[in-house]
Amino acid sequence: MKKIENLNSFRQRHLLVDTLSSREIQEMLFDRSKQATLALGVELLEQEVETLCGRAFQRKDDTLFHRGGSEESSLVYDGAKYPFLRPRVRSKDGEVRLERLAKLRDQDLMDEDIAGRVIKGITTRNYGEVISGYSNKFGVSKSSISRAFVRVSKKDLEDINHADLSQYRFVGIVIDGVEFAGRAVVGALGITDDLQKIPVGIKEGDSENTVVVRDLLAEIMQRNFTLRCAKLFAVIDGSKALKRGLLNVFGDKVIIQRCWLHKLRNLRKYAPDRYHKQIHWRMKKLMNIVSFEEALKELASLTTWLGAISHECESSIEEAGEELLAVHKLGLPKLLKRSLSTTNMMESLIGVVRDKTGRVKNWRHYKTKTNDQIVRWTASSIKSHQKKMRRLMGYKDAPHLITALGGELEIGGTQGQGVAATASV
Repeated sequence: MKKIENLNSFRQRHLLVDTLSSREIQEMLFDRSKQATLALGVELLEQEVETLCGRAFQRKDDTLFHRGGSEESSLVYDGAKYPFLRPRVRSKDGEVRLERLAKLRDQDLMDEDIAGRVIKGITTRNYGEVISGYSNKFGVSKSSISRAFVRVSKKDLEDINHADLSQYRFVGIVIDGVEFAGRAVVGALGITDDLQKIPVGIKEGDSENTVVVRDLLAEIMQRNFTLRCAKLFAVIDGSKALKRGLLNVFGDKVIIQRCWLHKLRNLRKYAPDRYHKQIHWRMKKLMNIVSFEEALKELASLTTWLGAISHECESSIEEAGEELLAVHKLGLPKLLKRSLSTTNMMESLIGVVRDKTGRVKNWRHYKTKTNDQIVRWTASSIKSHQKKMRRLMGYKDAPHLITALGGELEIGGTQGQGVAATASV
């Protein structure tokens, strides 16, 4: 008889499950996971309480803490706060701080989760609706999300602009600028002796002028920006302000490479459309030449040919001159020469910033109030992408670059792998 009753009970439960919809089953799973999350938080606290107070109801001497009931509190989980009932501990001096409670309520973790979602495009208005979480979450109002992002983006900006750089040895630097809301933001990307790319500074100004660049570089130098070699290789887009800033700070220690793609774009603006493909072909031919002497001959030929097309084209290529051929002069291998002949690595970061900030419509008006909104967004966009950054193409040829820049190879490391530069720098 008992077996029949158990069988009937099993069939009823089975039929009940079969009547549930897919959504109802998902809601049951979600509710159970919520209970498990909060229960784990309480369990972690109870373990700490037992360590402090001993087991419940055991005899205690005067040196031990004692339980003090419970109260409503909250824990941080997946970018939001959730209420739960937490235990309290007291001593003769009053309330005892629970270390695990502080970790369960770590505001920095919540801020990082929030900022990570905001930088991916979730708006402050919709944040609470789109994150996965339980219905009784809080701390996700529009103003809370904004404050959290400001806190994290300030830390990101601080990390890029003020972190100590003494752990690195730099062989190069790439500088480029981008405009947001009528303001110029100049960014610098350091290249280490193992050809890692490190964001080392961001500076904002009314324009990409010499003062902004000089101040940016001076601040970088104050943070122990150490040269690995006698010379520093710098890649710029052709801005006179960037060049003057580099020369003001580094003097004759800097070797400047002009980005040939920027120069190609300038030439196309001056030349008739029918010459654009040929200009592109000749510029690529110039940059693919191995020998510096042969590249000089080709540059002279290109300059003469452009002069027949347009005086402005001729003046533009003459203005860049041998700065287009710094990679040739150092005698760098093919892949490394390709990597260091353009500002593409910095432009890729600028593209990331533009993509991340594309949803921001309300840039604060700088004519009435000065603030750091633009550089904060720039810093957070870069930091969110930094883990994906890889070493330069041709990084295995780093010893060639080091010796070409006048650096000595380390014994037991890269010594014996380098090749001396083919021409004096």
